[in-house]
Amino acid sequence: MSTISDKKAQALVACEKVINGIEDGTISISSALLLCKKVARLVNDDVGMIWLTYELEGYPRTNDGHVDKKAWEIGETHGRVYCAKNNDGNFVKYIFTELSNELEAEIDSKKKAIGNFTTQGFSVSGELALLATDSLTTHIAQSTNTLLNDISIRERRLAILKSQYYDYAVKWQIELSFGNTAQSIFEEYRAKVDRFFTNMPTTTLQKLNAIENSMEDGNPERYAQVLTSCRRLWSEMAKSLFSELFPGYSEKSYKTKSGTEIDISGDHDNNKLSAVIEKLQSKAAKNTLVGSETTYLIDWMEQINNRQSTGVHSEVTREQAMQCIIHTYITLGDILTLKASVEA
Repeated sequence: MSTISDKKAQALVACEKVINGIEDGTISISSALLLCKKVARLVNDDVGMIWLTYELEGYPRTNDGHVDKKAWEIGETHGRVYCAKNNDGNFVKYIFTELSNELEAEIDSKKKAIGNFTTQGFSVSGELALLATDSLTTHIAQSTNTLLNDISIRERRLAILKSQYYDYAVKWQIELSFGNTAQSIFEEYRAKVDRFFTNMPTTTLQKLNAIENSMEDGNPERYAQVLTSCRRLWSEMAKSLFSELFPGYSEKSYKTKSGTEIDISGDHDNNKLSAVIEKLQSKAAKNTLVGSETTYLIDWMEQINNRQSTGVHSEVTREQAMQCIIHTYITLGDILTLKASVEA
């Protein structure tokens, strides 16, 4: 199992612990928070890490004692806002900054304190006995009500945090589960397409290896080379497939079934592949790549060609390089799959 796959598996286990623990009441909210932060680290969720760090270590304050603006906005996003009257009697927004472990400790402490308020063992005599008893009873009732109110506020706040951590775990559980399914599907697709690629000339396989090596190198300067390699692979596949399906064709243009003349000379690789698709489509079964699917595929080819060309003119990110690889691979794979279905 690769490092990335291992991290995803660990993150999925942590998500399930949070979800099941909160649903079954077998995990403290502060423990759920720690697991959520583990998930954020494993999936490289930078935004989540900032929020969960505040949840674990506290919301930072400015020199005048107010919550930092960015931290305040994050707290507001995650349900910590409440409205209360200020000194002028106007309702304004505040955020509560107690941490989950603090709220749990305060709730537990105050619940124990309620049990300490009692008149048991108390006795007085004389003319003021009734007054003293009434005063003590009233004081105990007031103190108990205050504690119950404090507990209620803290339990509501803890419930908000519990909901936030639960939702975070559910979100990533869904995303990771879908990712695993998508990975299995793509691996099956890749195995089939790879069999088609192995039948291509050796130079084509060398270009595939060049793409893989450039990505594994991890050097940002190599990402532009990835796009260049994709473009070369694209060009070679176009020329190879066109030569195979149109042996001895010497014209510089090709007339499509719609009567349009397209230029297939030189590096007009998309036009070559369009001619290839049209010919394969005419021989394929009716349920294989017809109508709008052909238009969609040619449109993808145009987008890929534009993306490949950006590698020459601008800085390329790893994400752009990955997108180019995936789209190039899948589109060429679809064409090869169509070719294989015709040959079968």
